[in-house]
Amino acid sequence: MNIQAADHQREVLASVLAVVPAWLRAELAPFPGRVEALWRFLLSTTLVVVISMALQVPFLPLSLVMVFFTAQENTVLTRLSGIVMLIGTTIAVVAGLLLLKFTINYPLLRILAACALAFCGMYFMRISKLGAMGYLLALFVFYFQSFVDQSMSPEALVRALLWVWIAITYPILLTITVNFLFLPSRPARLLTEEMRRQIDHVLAQLEAHRTHTAARPLGTESVARAVLLLHRHLAFAVQGDQAWQRDRAYHLARVAAIDRLHTAASHLSRLPLTALSPEQAEQIVALQSHCRALRTSLADDTPFTCDPDLAGTRPVAGPLDTVLREMGHALQAIGEAELLPAAAPQSKEGWIARDAFTNGAYGRFALKTVLGAVLCYVFYTAVQWPGIHTSMLTCFILALPSLGATSHKGLTRVVGCALGSVVALAAAVFIMPHLDTITGLLAVTLPVIAIGAWIAAGSPRTNYIGVQFVFAFALSQLGRFGPTTDLTEIRDRMIGILIGVGVSIAISTVLWPEREGDALMRLLARLLRSVADVARAGQAADRRTRRDAIDKARLRGWSLLTQNKEMQARVALEPGWQYAHDAVTPEVTTALAQTQEILFAVNWLYAQVESAGPVLPQATADAFRAWLEHVAVRLERIAGQFEHPDEPAWHAADVIPALPADIIGAGAASTGSLGEILQAARVLDERIAQLDRCPPAPVH
Repeated sequence: MNIQAADHQREVLASVLAVVPAWLRAELAPFPGRVEALWRFLLSTTLVVVISMALQVPFLPLSLVMVFFTAQENTVLTRLSGIVMLIGTTIAVVAGLLLLKFTINYPLLRILAACALAFCGMYFMRISKLGAMGYLLALFVFYFQSFVDQSMSPEALVRALLWVWIAITYPILLTITVNFLFLPSRPARLLTEEMRRQIDHVLAQLEAHRTHTAARPLGTESVARAVLLLHRHLAFAVQGDQAWQRDRAYHLARVAAIDRLHTAASHLSRLPLTALSPEQAEQIVALQSHCRALRTSLADDTPFTCDPDLAGTRPVAGPLDTVLREMGHALQAIGEAELLPAAAPQSKEGWIARDAFTNGAYGRFALKTVLGAVLCYVFYTAVQWPGIHTSMLTCFILALPSLGATSHKGLTRVVGCALGSVVALAAAVFIMPHLDTITGLLAVTLPVIAIGAWIAAGSPRTNYIGVQFVFAFALSQLGRFGPTTDLTEIRDRMIGILIGVGVSIAISTVLWPEREGDALMRLLARLLRSVADVARAGQAADRRTRRDAIDKARLRGWSLLTQNKEMQARVALEPGWQYAHDAVTPEVTTALAQTQEILFAVNWLYAQVESAGPVLPQATADAFRAWLEHVAVRLERIAGQFEHPDEPAWHAADVIPALPADIIGAGAASTGSLGEILQAARVLDERIAQLDRCPPAPVH
């Protein structure tokens, strides 16, 4: 599929989504790579349906869901997840066979042994990077108990377990193969496409100012997501390709420069559209030409050369000149990036958490999960309703470290199952009675899978809805080797999920709840300290060293900003948040928004200082560096107030001094670089003062 066809498909989908509410439209909107992921999902699931139906491999719904769990955003992650799931499934099946061999005639011992294995699996899930293996062990060991309750003979039980292993492993291998051969999403290509997309944003902002036409603004959230996405793609590209690993420093320099360019475009989007001087118009045209050349060089994988005088040397006459000069410096940095010798391999963290055997939260987490599963198992066994065994499995599926994350996944599981059940019900009543060929079955199934795959290829907030949507439909309509109109499977699974979600959230709320309210305040304090680090990063005398330090500190700031927003969304879903555990107060929400603006203001101040260059006297530069040190101290003290809101408030006015009077006087009389720098410093000071005026309320 060529780029033009993919762009046309995205435009058609975007026009269809125009009538959908804004929040849902954002979740369903096309983005680079989503259409390709949809085609890979469709090809993999089509092959799985045809193979399982033709060869009568049981547990087809389980095979389909393994396709969705295996396929990831890029080929490196797909391979890793597939290997981990293959090993984890094999361990789970072997453990299940051994459990049945030694405890088949002792029900109580069998349940206790299953609980012990599940506890170990969930404990391993919390302490290890390979925790998915422990998760699969716990999930399938309990899943196998539903086979025993069906009064199967020992031989039938063994066959069922072996069929489960086949139904899981062959879709994993098939999905890995499809993802590597059909429209592969290789990290290096994803990184290149993302860099080209960000350059398109830069070109759009430059064109808007050149032609005085409105362009879509670039917000700070877009900048944060963009830089984190670049570094994420780079990390996987380095992991999956030895050449990229060898030239990691070169690619890291390019990514940092693209980030500078994109951030400058965000600053440009905030400036009003004013009449351009001939020099400004000429510089914008030159920047556009270089951006197009950079875009072409990225696509063709050819060297990029930049005019050494692109940034210009004329005096800065306003914010627009500052932004244009910052863009020129960023493009020059890309042109000056060199293939450096391979850096020494970085030390990697261990596979096991350092506090694996000292942190009691891990054991409590495993105990709560097993307790919920046992309660559901006892309930559906006591009422002799095996159809709701999904309640037991739901307790493992919702087992996540925080209460907010558990509630969020429970909500998406219920929504996905409800939507899939409605579609399955309509198909069972109106379509399935008229089908008798595999072609007809695919004609009904593939559109449903396509909808689920589109959702599953989206953001982490809603992608699990797509998985559950497909699984609910498949469990009802693809569980047998022929058309079915049995509706009890739909009813039982929905009831089982509701019971499991209720039990899981109730236990997580009552027993040792892992709320993130206090953690949110600590994370916000870390964000403030990272902004303080950005303010300190410009102290080095060497320009390249100073620039590298600023880029690293800014990346950490953007990362913590995104983590804060994600945690805030999870905390808002915690049961009981509107009572005594209200951590997402308006003050905290406002503080997060103000911290985001402070980070942006620090970046803008550095852009102003960088654009001044040698024009700025050394004494003035030293005064600004000292002033930024006081800014960092002030931010750290505000961070301490967020970490310890019960302590007496302090007065920030005594902490940060004003700039020297002679500099302020010179800046007031100046319309050039110094005046712009002083204005940026005033904006930063005002942002910090606004944050200081809304101290956090204690969280009880």
